[in-house]
Amino acid sequence: MYHDRSIIDEIYEAAVLPEFWPRVLERVSEATDCYGGALFTLGKYGSASCATQSCQPHLTAMMQEGWAERNIRAKRVLELARQEFVTDHDVCSEEEIENHPIYTEFLRPRGIGWSAATHVTGIDDDIVIFSIDQLYERGPIADETKAFLNELRPHIARASMLAARFRLERVNGTLESLSHLGVPAVACDRRGRVRLHNRQFERATESLDVMAFDILRIADRRADMMLRDALQALHDPGTPKSIPFVASDNNPVVLHVIPISLNARDVFSGMDAIVVLAPINLPGLPIKPLLQILYDITQAEAKVAEGLLQGLSPKDIAAIGGVGIETVRTHVKSLLAKTGSSRQTEFIARLSSFKL
Repeated sequence: MYHDRSIIDEIYEAAVLPEFWPRVLERVSEATDCYGGALFTLGKYGSASCATQSCQPHLTAMMQEGWAERNIRAKRVLELARQEFVTDHDVCSEEEIENHPIYTEFLRPRGIGWSAATHVTGIDDDIVIFSIDQLYERGPIADETKAFLNELRPHIARASMLAARFRLERVNGTLESLSHLGVPAVACDRRGRVRLHNRQFERATESLDVMAFDILRIADRRADMMLRDALQALHDPGTPKSIPFVASDNNPVVLHVIPISLNARDVFSGMDAIVVLAPINLPGLPIKPLLQILYDITQAEAKVAEGLLQGLSPKDIAAIGGVGIETVRTHVKSLLAKTGSSRQTEFIARLSSFKL
């Protein structure tokens, strides 16, 4: 074990750059000659975790196999709420260590079974648990190791709270910048639970038929299902992240789902995506796919729409397309009805920002 000032420097570096927390866990594990470590965050906006490379498979198995709910060690760390690192013998009886399933059925079969952990209370009453693990064959965490960890604990506590605050302020800053641009936006988790929103969103929700109480919802059922899929598949580039729909005022809008971070190890945010509501009044938006999705128009109707937006008359469109003028007029009537436009000039004005 060594008292390297660089470990403390890296702890504070992780406060500003949360993706460095796994490196901090690696460094503390090396300094204590332990097997590895993990970091958990629990709060009203959900939970997240990261771990050293050695512990990640065990952490994943614990979450997927339901052992997290049976992990008496973590529960006792929270119940004791001591401002120091505690070991297995601090939180469990000898009988529990010998016989509890978390030890006999999960930890020891994996070759691990001893740990030292501490908890930190962060913003919004989030709880952070910092844990270092040791191989079972090497015996319980030594008093010397525990003392070293307690020297680091004030730095870990400050850094974890700073990490949460920095992350919150970065997201707040992004939302505020969008608000200055007139863009409604919220920050939410994968379930669509809203954590933050800007002033523009408060003003826009009614007209856009988007409701944000706790769970972000779109009144349009098809669009809402697309939003659920986009939030659940933030890392999948094949899942659409831009969702067009028609708002309550009959104007088309597009909802963009933007991942806050592609690095799942950023454990202190409680937020996974920024959702932006963009009215379709900006140049550069492709006409055909948006028109077809927004208004359920046919390809033939989309061609007529393109012609109208290019300034062509129905007669010109018929001549270019090799179809009858009545066919084009039928498509125009259908376009007006589907887009809620009473006149051809209104239709052109409404959709003039589309890119042809």
